[in-house]
Amino acid sequence: MQKRILCINDISCMGKCSLTVALPVISAMGIEAVAMPTAILSAHTVFEGYTFYDTTAQMQEAFSHFDKLGESFDAIYTGYLGSTEQIELVRRFISKHPESLIITDPVMGDNGRLYSGFDRDYPRAIRELCCCSDVLLPNLTEACFIAEMPYIAEEFSLDYLTHIAARLSRLSDNSVITGVREQEHIAVYTAQHDQPIKRTAASRLINKQLHGTGDVFASVFAGMMVLGKELTEAASFATEFTEMCILNTVTDPKARWYGLTFEPCLHTLYEKCRG
Repeated sequence: MQKRILCINDISCMGKCSLTVALPVISAMGIEAVAMPTAILSAHTVFEGYTFYDTTAQMQEAFSHFDKLGESFDAIYTGYLGSTEQIELVRRFISKHPESLIITDPVMGDNGRLYSGFDRDYPRAIRELCCCSDVLLPNLTEACFIAEMPYIAEEFSLDYLTHIAARLSRLSDNSVITGVREQEHIAVYTAQHDQPIKRTAASRLINKQLHGTGDVFASVFAGMMVLGKELTEAASFATEFTEMCILNTVTDPKARWYGLTFEPCLHTLYEKCRG
């Protein structure tokens, strides 16, 4: 049977992020992508005046329907969860699916700050979900909130990252910390079980605001893990593919507001995964 990933995230009608990215990226890898929207937005949040529709009630009904059908998933990959109620819904659903690899992208902040709509209690609820997860995919800001560590954007030490990873390891055996800004690169660090944290991959630093980079990375990473790749290999290839999409986007000054121009790069995923 074809492998499948349940993707739990928000979806924007305009702009490429979250499920709008995950569905085509995971499909290009030869994996069935099952969508569970946590919210429906008219456009992603860089656009002023966007509309927002909360889908918590629909999520509850859909989860119940999946349970009645006896559906199973090779992985459950979570992204934006808009409330503690949604976190608890997902946590209960995950508890019924021991067959699934649980990959949690704890979407809640960047650049040292929580996203609007989240308060200081939100990371506490996310920690409970992290305890049910096989792999965590936080950016550095999110890792700091989960680990209850201060955020240091620049001139940090490996010891600083080691302390963050040690605290994350109390919640989940595996962590992939993204968005670690260095002088000329954006690095990815991985920590597995009791192994020391290590710098696994890096891409060139592009000083432009680009939307959806984390979604591209997480979707490729989840697909590679489901295809049986080792964690560091999955993180390295996800970094390589994300950088390819970034370089394909920065030449168009308008495209970057809508999200990464990843579509011309999808053939790379197909060719990588078809064997």
